[in-house]
Amino acid sequence: MTIVSLSLPENQLMELDAIARKGGYGGRSDALRAAVKLLSKEHSKEKSIKGRVSGALLLLHDEKDEAAFTEARHRYEGLIKTLVHNQLGNDKCLEVFIFEGDAADVQDLIKALRKSGKAEDIKLVVA
Repeated sequence: MTIVSLSLPENQLMELDAIARKGGYGGRSDALRAAVKLLSKEHSKEKSIKGRVSGALLLLHDEKDEAAFTEARHRYEGLIKTLVHNQLGNDKCLEVFIFEGDAADVQDLIKALRKSGKAEDIKLVVA
């Protein structure tokens, strides 16, 4: 197995340690391998969509970062059929993008949302 070095902010390292301990992982490496596996599955799912698709994108972000996503919303307004924006009680926002269109446009929208670096979570659901 290859050994790699990773830089994490202190709060993420503490969270990783808690996940490893409470989640029954053998240590940080086991927890990180599980996380990479989940990320890989999500990435494969995003890349596997082809042709005309419909579904939803869920976006979670800090309320203060709202402006970071405005450009993407406007650029992909032809793809986005409905947008639901909900301010959650913990200074977070949850947005649901209902879309219908070309898979390549959906993939580009996901990239645009991620590019801001402000998205806490993005989930794709394809019908």
